[in-house]
Amino acid sequence: MILAGGTGKELSVLTRHRAKTALPFGGRYRIIDFVLSNCAHSGITDISILAQYSPKSLIYHIGMGKPWDLDRKTGGVFILQPAYQGMVANWYQGTAAALYQNIDVIRDSGAEHVLVLSGDQVYVMDYREMLKQHVSSGSGVTIAVKEVSPSQRFRFGMIRCTRDGVVTDFEEKPASSSFRYASLGIYLFEKNLLLDALRPDRFDIVFDLIMPFLETGRVSCYEFDGYWEDIGSLRSYFNASMRLLNNRLLLSTPGWPIYTRGSDLPPARIAGGSHVVDSILADGCVVEGEVIGSILSPGVRIEEGARVEESIVFSFSRIGPGAHVSRAIVDKHCSIGPGSLVGTGGHEPGSADGRQRTEGLSHISTKLTVLGKGARIRRGEMVPSGVTIEPRYRPGRMETV
Repeated sequence: MILAGGTGKELSVLTRHRAKTALPFGGRYRIIDFVLSNCAHSGITDISILAQYSPKSLIYHIGMGKPWDLDRKTGGVFILQPAYQGMVANWYQGTAAALYQNIDVIRDSGAEHVLVLSGDQVYVMDYREMLKQHVSSGSGVTIAVKEVSPSQRFRFGMIRCTRDGVVTDFEEKPASSSFRYASLGIYLFEKNLLLDALRPDRFDIVFDLIMPFLETGRVSCYEFDGYWEDIGSLRSYFNASMRLLNNRLLLSTPGWPIYTRGSDLPPARIAGGSHVVDSILADGCVVEGEVIGSILSPGVRIEEGARVEESIVFSFSRIGPGAHVSRAIVDKHCSIGPGSLVGTGGHEPGSADGRQRTEGLSHISTKLTVLGKGARIRRGEMVPSGVTIEPRYRPGRMETV
């Protein structure tokens, strides 16, 4: 059961029109590709994706599940949305509530164990190893954990385990903690135990399921020592993306490829006189300018004299001649006009360079510049660092966040 219903408000305009799990990542992938590929490689072929918020792009991307070998007569992948029940149709009120609304799917499966996953995480894991430990320990619930530094513990649910792997305490995102291990939001349940625990008045997996289970002594932890990142904010998304430039193994682990829907575009083209350094270019990209330490999704065009550095550009966006984009996230179908400055932060309104400054900007705290889907930046316009622009922005039609 893959939880994929979050709104992703912390990702600002990037999730204004798409589910967080459908967010592009690494040039040609979507975030949900990682958990689906983990399932495929681990031999899991009976998968339900619990979607809710703005699911259209997620549904289109997954389709019948063919890239992950999930287009099957038995099993396969199913996208489940909140269903009409009784007098009213209720949205999922929490992670446990989402499972409860689909309790019939769990009950009718032939499985003995249920793996509950988050669809907004980037990692490579063989779930079979976790299952082996779960079965041998005789636990009712196993939680995947990872040791984190004290400075990062406020971000996670923190767990205390005994030497033999029994979980004895759980603190949900404490201000500080002496516990060493963070919960990764990856849970393996004994099916009958989960069915007995799911009820209409239980909404959250941690508070309403895991914490009451601790008293039974049947909750264990599975330590994961690989790379793992939760894509919960603009900062974590940007940092995880930039790490790909130094950690290519995540996308090319031998024997463990990340599967995704194909683009059907021609190979990327790098024109003579252009300059590309330490970057990822997806299919269909055309580069006639400079690309440095950046990630370009399919169909992006960088015109002659343009410079893109430390940025992420989504599909079919165009950077015009002489434009400069730095530390920015540019959503799909955006157009940045000739000579514009986006995210450089090096000029103020009325400065000697003569460029126009965009009005009605909304400041964000990440010091990234974020352009929503379909935004148009006119010739010579300046968009400083630390601001975000609404989707479909046109000069004079700005809507602030």
